Amino acid sequence: MLTECASVDSMISPGGHGAVLVVGLGEVQVTRVPDVVLASFGLGPCVVVCVFDPLTHVGGMNHVVLPSSGNRPVSSTYPGKYADSGTAHLVRGLEGRGAARSRMMAKIAGGAAVTHGTMPENLFDVGSKNVLAVQTALECEGIPIVAYDTGGHHGRSVWFWVRSGKVMVRTAKNVTIQL
Repeated sequence: MLTECASVDSMISPGGHGAVLVVGLGEVQVTRVPDVVLASFGLGPCVVVCVFDPLTHVGGMNHVVLPSSGNRPVSSTYPGKYADSGTAHLVRGLEGRGAARSRMMAKIAGGAAVTHGTMPENLFDVGSKNVLAVQTALECEGIPIVAYDTGGHHGRSVWFWVRSGKVMVRTAKNVTIQL
């Protein structure tokens, strides 16, 4: 499902047609504006969840920091912090802007083990726990994951074109792939 391609820089021009909205740690962005590009930078163990409805061109991104809210209330400042509650918040936001759950598709990236080799394996394996929690949350919401770039030992930055549903991932090793 992964395709190597040209640099992301060549695809985003300062004089382009849409805005680039940055989605920070624990944030959720949802838009009906098809020319918007949602972006998240410097992912390590965090996971970015991109969900879109290809018919209505409604899309959103969630920047997951931790796997489980432990039933804590959803923060109004960082509603996407946890995979479980953040994914539900993202899906509700998409539905609120006209997306149909039956057409929604997800693409995810991140979940790296950036501390590999510096401490015992599984001690702080937050990356794989985040990936598993996102997969579980999307399954509970009935949203299929159609593409992913997860795990490994390198950070990533992610760009999501709402109009097409295209997701580009640039690794810390400067490799760019399309999901």
